[in-house]
Amino acid sequence: MGVKLVAQLRFFISLFEFLFGELPKIPGSTFGDILVLINTIFLSFLSVLYFYQVLLSIFSIVVPSKKYPETNVFPTYTFVTCARNEETVIAQLITTIRALDYPQDKINIHVVADNCTDNTAIIAAQLKARVFKRNDLTKIGKSHALEYYFNEQKKTTPSEDFAGYIVIDTDNVLDPQFLKEINKVYQAKNATVIASYRASTNAGDSFWAFGTGYSFLRECCLMHKGREVLGLSSYVSGTGFFVSYEKMKEIGGWKHHLLIEDIEFSAAHVIDKGTTHYAHDAIFYDEQAVSFKSSWHQRMRWVKGLFQVSRVYTWSLFKAIFARKRTLKERFSAYESFLFSTPFPAYIIHWFILYGLLSGVNLAITSDINYFIQTYLFTLFDFLFGFYIFTTIMSLLISFSNWKRIKMHWFKKIALPFVAFFFLLTYVPMLLIAPFIKVKWKPVKHYGLKKPL
Repeated sequence: MGVKLVAQLRFFISLFEFLFGELPKIPGSTFGDILVLINTIFLSFLSVLYFYQVLLSIFSIVVPSKKYPETNVFPTYTFVTCARNEETVIAQLITTIRALDYPQDKINIHVVADNCTDNTAIIAAQLKARVFKRNDLTKIGKSHALEYYFNEQKKTTPSEDFAGYIVIDTDNVLDPQFLKEINKVYQAKNATVIASYRASTNAGDSFWAFGTGYSFLRECCLMHKGREVLGLSSYVSGTGFFVSYEKMKEIGGWKHHLLIEDIEFSAAHVIDKGTTHYAHDAIFYDEQAVSFKSSWHQRMRWVKGLFQVSRVYTWSLFKAIFARKRTLKERFSAYESFLFSTPFPAYIIHWFILYGLLSGVNLAITSDINYFIQTYLFTLFDFLFGFYIFTTIMSLLISFSNWKRIKMHWFKKIALPFVAFFFLLTYVPMLLIAPFIKVKWKPVKHYGLKKPL
């Protein structure tokens, strides 16, 4: 097999030299050593960049979540949800909002019926929610619905005790203490943006639902939690987040229209020296895509959106790290946001492909299959095996430390973390093709709770 591979590589090198000229005659061993050196430098650089995340993950698991004091101040909040043909779940959401342990006269429910062709608006109105009907097929997606909604809000004057808005998806189910916990953080920190704890209603329904559900748990337990304890800015993730009235007034409404408008909003907030706080005990449950097709479309949008955010915001975030008149925490928050908004995983994948091709060239020059195995295949195996061990351990720690909040059979809580790594591997083709394809927003079908949580 090795001889056949070498022969094939020699053929392609000969074809390249015939078309483009002779390659420089570099001794095989020297060329291979240079490749190993470059690979070592590259991986060492990434290790230094991301070492803090390993420490932050361990710190987040070990340290208790930050607790905020009780308060007797209960301002008014508005829940806003953008619904596109969500008649199967809109009543479920409104019912859980009405069941919150919070003064009901201090809660508004606003539903943006966005290009709906079903009974979403009718059901919402019957349940005493205020409905905003939007019909614009030229601008499709949640970000445009939010822009429309906040433009409508400019026409009204809120009550004096109005705190702000909680953006929530129609398939979400809220813990009864959700708003009280948000309010604790708001009162204690005078917070302008607050992220919350995102659990899943159906993480045990399929491999794809588990993978996405645990991805959000990793965000909450390994990223948000540690950042809040250290006083660093976090980020909002699609749904279940609070943004103050003053913040929306300051930025003039919703103006973020990339495919992942939540991460775009978070990046812009950090650049503006803002802090996104995190309420670990403000729990809500999110329905995950169950089928491969739905999961693929949803996650492809996220990956493509990450490249968009990187293109627009990476340089501004990088400059913010070194900008004057910023505190150390503001600089570090910018650094974290810079890393999060930059698709380094894609760069790692592309590098290993390039490294493999160049190692193949070296193999064709030297015919040393053992050198190829030791310098490339073993390096790739070590990287993947180390990543598997880290992912499995962290997923198990998440299961045990969040046992009561994870709504699935106990056996799955133990067994599924062992395959979390393979779910993450499905991002590899997405990261490879996302920069080169056009991705559009597509709705995800929601079914609602099968049984009470």
